[in-house]
Amino acid sequence: MKLIKLIALFIFIASITVLSCKKKDYSLGSLPDKSEINMEVKQDLTVDAGGNTVYLINHTNQVMPVWDYGTGKSNRRIDTIRYAFKGDYIIKRTAVSGAGLVELDSVIVHVTKDNLNYVNDPLWVLISGGPGNQKTWALDLDANGVSKTFDGPLIFGGHDLGWGLQCMKPNGNCWTWAPKWVDNQWLCPKGDYGTMTFSLKGGPFVTVDQKMITNSGTFSGTYYLDKDAKTVSFSGATPLNIGWDQVWTKGTLISLTETSMQIAFKHPTKDEVEIYNYIAK
Repeated sequence: MKLIKLIALFIFIASITVLSCKKKDYSLGSLPDKSEINMEVKQDLTVDAGGNTVYLINHTNQVMPVWDYGTGKSNRRIDTIRYAFKGDYIIKRTAVSGAGLVELDSVIVHVTKDNLNYVNDPLWVLISGGPGNQKTWALDLDANGVSKTFDGPLIFGGHDLGWGLQCMKPNGNCWTWAPKWVDNQWLCPKGDYGTMTFSLKGGPFVTVDQKMITNSGTFSGTYYLDKDAKTVSFSGATPLNIGWDQVWTKGTLISLTETSMQIAFKHPTKDEVEIYNYIAK
């Protein structure tokens, strides 16, 4: 899994065009020293008395930042993180240059108070049961080959699909195909593929009890639901799947109700998504 992620990251690096810079031009053979890179972590105590709001700012134009802030990841030049729960959070900082990766020292952020306003949106409540609760989901296919809500565990579609199966771009790639599992059993064998539990008990934790695939087992991590972008990011655990060996860290919400959920994951090599159909346990 780590090797796959490393290969994917280096492919991403190779695709980056290094911007022209004012201070220093790093050639492919010159890896910048970490002292030359300014990736700032700034905690705002005026917005939240507990320090729940944190700004991530990359001041070095010659590199692309990769932030791992405990409850998710980002590669934005400027990003705002809001921690709903008190605790100590380690923010890992990696700079991606034309010559390779530069690991910067991690920064520890101390959050002293809960701010549950950041996780009380209806989508947070639907996916987890709300602050202090947890909610368990399963694929919509059981050991008897029965799908209760959808026609099967998967829908396929173009990579420009978004919330409500809307096309997010004019004339975008937004086709869909919803195969009935009973007529397309090549998709996967019938069976119990396990569960995925989203929690808001002390933090945004996710536990995946994966069954029936090569990489089965129980995995624990964190998640972040972006209510505006309608996305769900995973850290430390791969979302419940049928074993097609995809390495997913982020998905697009297609639908979410009290009893059903659809998350679209981008295919690693094709301009399409695999939309997983989940039902609440």
